[in-house]
Amino acid sequence: MLNPAYALIAALIWAFSPIYYRGFLGRFDFVSFNFLRTSTASAVLILPAIYYWSYTGLGFAVPSGVITLACGDSLFLLSIRETGASVAAPVVYTYVLMVQLVGVALGQVIPYANFVAAVMVMAGVYILSKGGEGKPRAKGIALAVSAGVFWTIGQELIQVATGAGGSIIAVTFARNASAAAALGVAFLLTRKRRTWPSRLSARQYGFILVIIISDLVLGSVLFVYSVSTIGVALSVILTSVSPLLTQVFAKVLGKESPSTRDFVGGILIVAALVLAVGL
Repeated sequence: MLNPAYALIAALIWAFSPIYYRGFLGRFDFVSFNFLRTSTASAVLILPAIYYWSYTGLGFAVPSGVITLACGDSLFLLSIRETGASVAAPVVYTYVLMVQLVGVALGQVIPYANFVAAVMVMAGVYILSKGGEGKPRAKGIALAVSAGVFWTIGQELIQVATGAGGSIIAVTFARNASAAAALGVAFLLTRKRRTWPSRLSARQYGFILVIIISDLVLGSVLFVYSVSTIGVALSVILTSVSPLLTQVFAKVLGKESPSTRDFVGGILIVAALVLAVGL
């Protein structure tokens, strides 16, 4: 029997983390925080990576880390800071549809359902762009869409790396380590404009590290395991509910106040992703 629990737990983790990231970005500069994320994940993964080490696929894993985690995630963090997780998460998850549509450029036959899904996504993004009161959302939405583009490119490189027979643990470590290295260089070169909080307690750092590890390590491992047991299509469908859950949890926890229009936009995007991947 197919067990969807692993993908659903990953979706729950990925739904919660962006909500708390917005609060963390009130203390950290986005480059500093993303460096903390990727370096922490690298430290956690280093021993398992040594045990399962393989050079196969690393030539694609390293640029994937720089493109997806260093560049894409930095843009996503900026989008969260600008518009909040309840808007940024649904928009950035349009990368799932982008991955499907990349097949057009590669000469693959794309189902008509994907074009319907594309229209639904555009409608959902438009609704989200009009849902804000007060602060304009155009910049935050543009950042989230840009992050989705970087995630799409990185996803293709991950598929090549793992498809070549690379160790999943080694590939995951190499992606985080390469991103941490790139972000570390960026931090040093622009350190006069970067901030690192000096008054965080050990308990606060502990909570931040728990969220980071659950996101970049546990969530990723659960997703990969889900793919190996129930397949990539069903795994992606199940984890695609994450942005809608982000909106619900942000509302319930009192962290953000997504409007009815925001929920409608989020539902349209999630439905489009399920349509695109499921058919």
